[in-house]
Amino acid sequence: MVLALAAGVGIFFGRRLAHLRARNDRLVKRAAALSRSVGRLKAELGESREVETALRRHRNLLEIQLKAGTCELQRAEADQRQTADVLNEYQMALEASDDMVAVLDRTFTYRMANRAFLEQRGAAREAVIGRTVADVMGPEAFHALRPHLEACFQGESVEYEMTPDAAGQASRQMLVRYYPVRSSSGRVDRVVSVIKNITALKKAEQDRERVFSLSLDPICIAGFDGYFKDLNSAWSDILGWSREELLSIPWLSFVHPDDAEEALASARKLMQGQMLRDFRNRYVCKDGRIRWLEWNALPDEGEGQIYAVARDVTDQIAAQERIRLNEERLDSLLKLSQMSGVSDEKIRAFALEEIVRLTRSKAGYLHLFNEDNGALELVSWSGGVLKACRAEPTRHFPLAQAGVWADSVRLRRPVVHNDFENPASRRGLPEGHFPIKRHMSVPVLDDGRIVAVAGVGNKEEAYDESDINQLSLFMQSMWSILKEKRARQILRKYSMEDGLTGLANRRRLDEVLESEWQRARRQRQPLALIILDIDHFKAFNDFYGHQAGDDCLCKVAASLRENVRRAGDLVARYGGEEFMVVLPNTDGRGAAEVAEAMRRRVMHLNLRHTRAPDTRQVTVSAGVAATVPVQGAADGVADLVASADRALYRAKRDGRNAVRGHDGPAPVDGAPQPLKTADIPGAAVRGINRMQLLG
Repeated sequence: MVLALAAGVGIFFGRRLAHLRARNDRLVKRAAALSRSVGRLKAELGESREVETALRRHRNLLEIQLKAGTCELQRAEADQRQTADVLNEYQMALEASDDMVAVLDRTFTYRMANRAFLEQRGAAREAVIGRTVADVMGPEAFHALRPHLEACFQGESVEYEMTPDAAGQASRQMLVRYYPVRSSSGRVDRVVSVIKNITALKKAEQDRERVFSLSLDPICIAGFDGYFKDLNSAWSDILGWSREELLSIPWLSFVHPDDAEEALASARKLMQGQMLRDFRNRYVCKDGRIRWLEWNALPDEGEGQIYAVARDVTDQIAAQERIRLNEERLDSLLKLSQMSGVSDEKIRAFALEEIVRLTRSKAGYLHLFNEDNGALELVSWSGGVLKACRAEPTRHFPLAQAGVWADSVRLRRPVVHNDFENPASRRGLPEGHFPIKRHMSVPVLDDGRIVAVAGVGNKEEAYDESDINQLSLFMQSMWSILKEKRARQILRKYSMEDGLTGLANRRRLDEVLESEWQRARRQRQPLALIILDIDHFKAFNDFYGHQAGDDCLCKVAASLRENVRRAGDLVARYGGEEFMVVLPNTDGRGAAEVAEAMRRRVMHLNLRHTRAPDTRQVTVSAGVAATVPVQGAADGVADLVASADRALYRAKRDGRNAVRGHDGPAPVDGAPQPLKTADIPGAAVRGINRMQLLG
């Protein structure tokens, strides 16, 4: 095109310069003719002043015209020199170009050819200039080119690709362009031929297309108008949409609704010229599945397009999610394992809320199940259910009346309903029940027996095997902890309980005594003890037998327990037929009141004892001691027990079936305080407030 313009400019200025030169010649001839005329006039008319004046005006006029013509000629010559310089620059540029450039006239004869053209043909300039296309390229080539050249001479710009035959050379691809050059009359007199070697470009395009089509990663070209312009087959492979569907719908339609706003913000950055790296968002597949794509994108503002390549990182994200979820599971299981000290209700509630969270569900429940009678008992609902459900709660009902949520009990395996609206066994929901879209339940087993059923519901995505394993593992762990907790409680109960009477045993007694002594010392509160002994019990055993003796012990123990109402009080079997009562925050008189009430209650049992010398029935004797522990008492508990024991022996010496206190000196360094009374008959302690402080 550049050469065509230069040729047109040269033709114009050449014709203009010739015109100016011819005009100047005519003026010179005209001036000579006038001069001759003037000479003749002078000869004929003489020295007439009027003629001379007229001739002078004509001469001046001619001089002015001559000067103007000379100036115009000079300007034209300057323009011609400038044009020659420009043409020379164009010529140098054409010679330096790697494109093959040539100029042909209407006879298909070469008028110009640059260096690249001559080198490509392997010919000297004189072998090309002035010769026709048929001469230079051969008749067959000319025959193929002629329609394109003729079209260009008709005024069309022509462009096409060709692969020239070249023996012994690798296949080449050429881009040929023909540009028409018009004369001042508008006729196309010249054609500029430009031939470009596009072999490397075509190979690059082929390589790009090969990478584009073979890449397992999604590659696309998107326009600023929001539509895909081109994309590879990986898109259809990953998303399930056809190429036609992907190209005909705005790309934002395939983005997950929750990610649409962020995707639009990223698109705006790209349209502002910013490159995008490692951007992640979710795409919705044709079958409803969700796939995560990670993007790198580069904008082309000139073309209004975005070039992007993505990776399907769904599996990677899922793996990361599984790792994170497993960490959460381990953390939750650890917390669950450390809850043995709290109530069963709190353990169940924690396990249920955690499994709802870990399965990304909206609701959860736990039912206990009795296989013997087929009865279900609702023990826990997750917090979200309690807020959303307005149905009348039913806590107990038989399995036969349960809906599909109990299928895991009927089938004895985990059951998943990812389409809860359509299972065949669905019986509907009670009025006011919150809607259920998806549901999963598992049976909880204990030694092969179903003991409970746990379920979750309304996960955003479908429940899978991982969710089943998670729910089963967590609920089995919960049950194991509850079972272990109960076992420990039973074990502790038996370790702290007298096997015959059910009272606290000696071990439990020692723990409570020590604990209450320290508490009383810190709070400066009184602490009292009662030791009771069944009178003539050896004689009872010898006469009635050990079985009867055991029965007697149990009845006396139950009677003593009935007289202790406060939570902190403790009745324990001290040994053999002896019992001890620990009474925190109780003074001596209050303890004596309790002891007397116990003595009377045992008598009211009317247990026959023919070997009792006086009463002919089972009776007890009691010794009472009380103190306010102080700092520095090394053997305070032992001293308190010894005081109560001495008081018991006083009661025995005084005839049995009595309550006695310890008479002794005032307490020193935490020593037990005497009761102020030597003998405490039954009626003497009635009406005493056991919460009254000493002194």
